[in-house]
Amino acid sequence: MGLAIAVCSRDRPQRLRDCLRSVLEQPADEVLVVDSASVTPATASVAAEFGLRTIRVDEPGLAKARNAAMRETTAGIVAFTDDDCMPRTDWSQAIRARFTKSAAEGERIGFVTGRVVADGDGQPVSVMLGAIPRRYAGGDDASYIGHGANLAIARGCWEALGGFDEQLGVGATLRSAEDTDLMWRALREGWIGHFDPQAVVSHMQWRGRSGALRASYGYGVGAGALRSKVGRMGGHQAARRFAAGSLRHTAKLIAADARSGYEFGVAVNIARAAGIAVGRARAARMPIVDGRLGPR
Repeated sequence: MGLAIAVCSRDRPQRLRDCLRSVLEQPADEVLVVDSASVTPATASVAAEFGLRTIRVDEPGLAKARNAAMRETTAGIVAFTDDDCMPRTDWSQAIRARFTKSAAEGERIGFVTGRVVADGDGQPVSVMLGAIPRRYAGGDDASYIGHGANLAIARGCWEALGGFDEQLGVGATLRSAEDTDLMWRALREGWIGHFDPQAVVSHMQWRGRSGALRASYGYGVGAGALRSKVGRMGGHQAARRFAAGSLRHTAKLIAADARSGYEFGVAVNIARAAGIAVGRARAARMPIVDGRLGPR
């Protein structure tokens, strides 16, 4: 299967430049840069520095950008990372090897995620530090399998699901969770997912405390919206298994941080809980068509 790497970026030219230096060291059949409604031409200019063409998406939204990347390539596997990430040298090799092994074993593999390790001195946001390989199938909780900073999708899976839900994701109404949503729908439809700790990207931690709190709120909005969607599509038991959008689960995290004296952790999870409540309320009023949320 051919493997393409896609980086979606919006108005962060220096971070994109650093990312592409690492990406272009990867053995891949194609590299795509998606300009997600940047205000300036800097994103396209950076791509041109590396001899890459830019796919322009005029409306913001990470799910829209990811879908544009999938439509642009015919590769059987599309590996996504973010413009503030730098893949390790053997990242794409580990992804390709996992898909190849699963296919040889007769699995209907839909996606692979990997480790996301922190780099830099900012507040740690969006890290995945698991060291044990995991296989995921229908009925498993998709909450913490991984996220779009290190996510590879099989073309057949993306096509079968109708793509990423464009009401979710950074830049859209519901702020995040387009990656988790696609993984949840894939497992629900009988696809298999893998977490492979050999596939590693470094995620630059550039946010201060206020930025981390805003990000946590946004993650909460997406998680709450997705929990609402899971409940409507899969029923009460499916929603109960989705920990990321649970106010009860988040309250337990707040209590644990309070007992340990981790005051900033308390603040982060309070922000997340507020986002969850908002996301659940917003998504409850949106129609669901072919597995994807629609505008009100």
